[in-house]
Order: sequence, then structure tokens, then C-alpha cells
Amino acid sequence: MRRILTFLAFLVNLSLLAQTQLTTDELFVKAKDAAFNQKDRALARQLCKQALTKSPDYADVSIFLGRLYTWDNIYDSARVIFNNIIKKDSSNSDAISAAIDLEFWSGNSSTALKFCNLGVSKFPTSTDFLLKQARVLEDLERYNDTFLSLEKIFKLDKTNTEAFALAERLKDKTRINSIGITYQYEKFDKTFDHPWQLGSLSYSRRLLFGTTIFRINSARRFESNAAQYEIDMYPSFAPGIYSYLNFGYSPTKIRIFPRLRYGVSLYFSLPLSFEIDGGFRALRYTSETLIYTFAVGKYWGNYWLSLRTYITPQVEKASHSYSLIVRYYLSGADDYLAFSAGTGISPEENSVDLQGNWLRSDKLGIEYQNKLSKKFILSISCDYSQEEYLSNEFRTKISAGFGLKFLF
Repeated sequence: MRRILTFLAFLVNLSLLAQTQLTTDELFVKAKDAAFNQKDRALARQLCKQALTKSPDYADVSIFLGRLYTWDNIYDSARVIFNNIIKKDSSNSDAISAAIDLEFWSGNSSTALKFCNLGVSKFPTSTDFLLKQARVLEDLERYNDTFLSLEKIFKLDKTNTEAFALAERLKDKTRINSIGITYQYEKFDKTFDHPWQLGSLSYSRRLLFGTTIFRINSARRFESNAAQYEIDMYPSFAPGIYSYLNFGYSPTKIRIFPRLRYGVSLYFSLPLSFEIDGGFRALRYTSETLIYTFAVGKYWGNYWLSLRTYITPQVEKASHSYSLIVRYYLSGADDYLAFSAGTGISPEENSVDLQGNWLRSDKLGIEYQNKLSKKFILSISCDYSQEEYLSNEFRTKISAGFGLKFLF
């Protein structure tokens, strides 16, 4: 046994001796191979230390060693390395970036922000540092400052996918209060002599757990009027995880709106700028209808694409509806042009008669939204629909709408 241990020790020493003959760059290459391909970060650290004995001032090797320590939660050792490099050269962008990641991942967002500010001051046109700054500010719940960083990114790069995804997720958190009005006008070529009209008045407030929206809907259809009262809530549980809760009630006897409606969805932000959600909607007219919904969204440059389905279980065969939205951001999260296409009836649309048993419904739409100023957001939309209300009997519906939101 002793001979075996002696032989193994000889082999290790022989290996180390061979490595001492390698150049600093060769040791660095081997360290990265050990970390990424062999998944042996302990060996990678050892190789980095050997390289630094040859070239103590080789900053790239030191930074990589510091990142190895960071990935293994050896934060104090990594912190010493990064601080020493930045003290010698405050313009070393790799060291500043690594220090930001270290402090952010270890829960020291206040310290991470100091390094973010250093990076932005040294490299004011770097979208990487601005994006790191925005994420740290979000973690510190400084949402208005987060948007200032994102706006700088949009001026530099209007196709920054990660910035758009973050802005869209956080835009409601920057607004404590908002009041909105919307109006929609729908005209049919047959079956209904009079147009349908829908108006809404909403008040939104950001609370500790998330944004809450109170809404009053008023509709005129079939020469009758009806009202509906709704509340939407968006509780946030963790970064990238939030939910949607809805409850609505209509006291009007004529069933233009469902007497009750409620629903729940859970949203998850995924890597590569994907987002998924799933949940249900319940509508009660004379009886209750339960509708399940699933969606996947993807940010790609300054585009956002979303595919959603609604599934309504039935005794014989479930009914399905599908919708695709392609949104093109013009200059920020509140300025975009959107195109939509869908088939089937969506329970999210108070503009449709959800009691109608359409055999088929196809829709195309366009929407434009523009932030007129820091306080006002304007939206305009137009839709074209073909509805099969009887077998082989179709009608055309054209709708137009606008909305105005005041932020304060």
C-alpha cells in the first residue's frame, strides 16, 4: 500500500513538474479547459495559481481565478483579487464587471451598484454596464433609476433584447398611480343594426406586493346598457416570477357581461428572454364556463412575439382559440407598433359577445401606442374580424378604439 501511495505521489509531482515547464498562456488555456470542459474548478484554480507564480501581474488570469472563486462561493478570496486589480487599474472593464457579478450574486447590491457606477463612468457608452446597473437598481427597488439606465441603453441600442424585456417587466413598478380611459366602437355588416360600444375607466396603484387595477366597464349592445366592475392584481413573488389575479362582477340583469368572472395566471421569466404563463379564466352567465390558457413569449431584438391559446373543455370536444401578437418597439417599452392575428373567441375581450356560439371567428388587428410625454400614453387600435354565426353564414366586424393613460 505504501509503495502504491509513493508511486501516485511520484506521478502527481511529475505532472506538476511538467506543468511548470508550460508558459503562462499555456497554463491559462489549460485552466479554462479544466473549468469548462473537465468541470474541475479546483484543478482550474491550481493551474491559475501556477500561471500567476510565473506572471504575477497577468490581470486576465487573476480575473479568471477570481471568477472561479465566485462560482464556488469563495467570495472573500474573489473580492481581494478584484479589488487589487481595480486599485491598480480603475479602467479594467473585465475586473469591474467581475466585481459587479460577485457583489450582486452574493447579495451585496449596494456594493455592486458602486462598481456599476464606476463602470458606467469609465465606459458611458457600454450597454453591458448600463444593463448591469439597471438590474442592480431593480434589486434595490429603485425602479425610476432603473428606467433611467434603460433609457440610456435604448438611445445607444434600440434592439437590446434584454433591456426591452426588463423594461416591459418593470414599467408598472415605476408608476405609483395611473388613470386610464378606453373606448371601442364595433360595426357589423349584418345581424346587428346598431354598433356595439364599450368604454372603460381604470385606476392603477402600485402597492407593496404589486400593481392593482380597479376598472369600471360600460357597454351598449342590443340597444341596452350594462356595467361591470373589475379588479386586476399582479403580485410578485421573486425576480422573474409573478402572477395575475382577476375578479369581475356585473349587477346588470341583461347578460351583456358575465355575472361573475375570475381568473389566475402564473408567469415565469426564462433564460434567452423567454416568458411563459399558464392559468384559467372562469365566466358565469347562467352557468359557469372554465377556460384554460397557456402562452409563450419571446423578446428578439426590439420585437416581442407572443403565442397564446385558450382551451374550453366540453363534453364531446374541447374548443380552442389561438392568437399571435408581434410587437415592434419603436423607442422604449411604451412606444410600439403591434400586429395580431387570431382564431376563436378570447375571454380577455370584453368587446365580444361571449355567449355567442360562433362556429368560427378569425381576426386581424393593429395597435399603435405612443408615450406622448412623461405623464401621458396614447393608444389607437383597429381590428377586422370574420365570424361564422351560422353554418356557412359569415358576418364582418370592424372595430376601432383608443385609450389614454395619465401617470402620476
